[in-house]
Amino acid sequence: MEDYSKELAFAKDLALKAGEIILRNFRHSTITVKDNLTPVTETDIAISQMVINSVRESFPSHRVLDEEIQNVKTDSDFLWVCDPIDGTIPFSHHIPAAMFSIALCKKGEPVVAVIYDPFMKRLLHTASGLDSYMNDKVIGVRKEKLVAGDYIFGKPYWKDGIDAGKFISLLKEKKLRDYMVGSLVYEGMMVATGVVKAMITIGANAWDRAAIKMIIENAGGKCTDETGERLTVFGNPKYFIAQTGLFMKKSSELSIKVY
Repeated sequence: MEDYSKELAFAKDLALKAGEIILRNFRHSTITVKDNLTPVTETDIAISQMVINSVRESFPSHRVLDEEIQNVKTDSDFLWVCDPIDGTIPFSHHIPAAMFSIALCKKGEPVVAVIYDPFMKRLLHTASGLDSYMNDKVIGVRKEKLVAGDYIFGKPYWKDGIDAGKFISLLKEKKLRDYMVGSLVYEGMMVATGVVKAMITIGANAWDRAAIKMIIENAGGKCTDETGERLTVFGNPKYFIAQTGLFMKKSSELSIKVY
């Protein structure tokens, strides 16, 4: 198995630098609304540029795919997939629930993953052949099945394509609750660290799911799409499901098992 210790150290250092920028600009960033009606701030742009410049200097043969600047995938064998601020909506509204996220993918599969919560100083990382860690302590998902009163993180029905009323009715029937933080990576961190048992959200983009998918899987969790197949970094899944007891029967019907 290849040794990615150099790349992992590089990604962790980037995360800490990004965290400094996030904290410095928190409550001071200007919101611009993009064509897709999502916000972006100068902080997102600054972190993206820092990542691009750093990769170019340290790994000149690698390429970067990020949300804000270089958001078209290349055919490079080694691709750094980065979300400079996952949770720009809470960040831009002065809510401390935003994360930096980066993964190195080799031929489409993550081999290094790092996410960072600068507000609570939570640095999560993993690499091929390793467990997942938070601040250098091994983490793991909760293996218990869903029971009445549990929370499922994420709200998949804010995007077209799911019957929100049916989803909410099913949650009520099973006596479950849903909660949305506003950052897919943050919600995934809650699954990877065993705080909650399941997350279901929209499939989002490669930069949203690349790092947290690997961290959840190396923490013992399962990440699937709406077909029940293993979630991929690239492609266009409808849902991102991280769980022990939550699954999709088919793309148009959600089913939740409660024991």
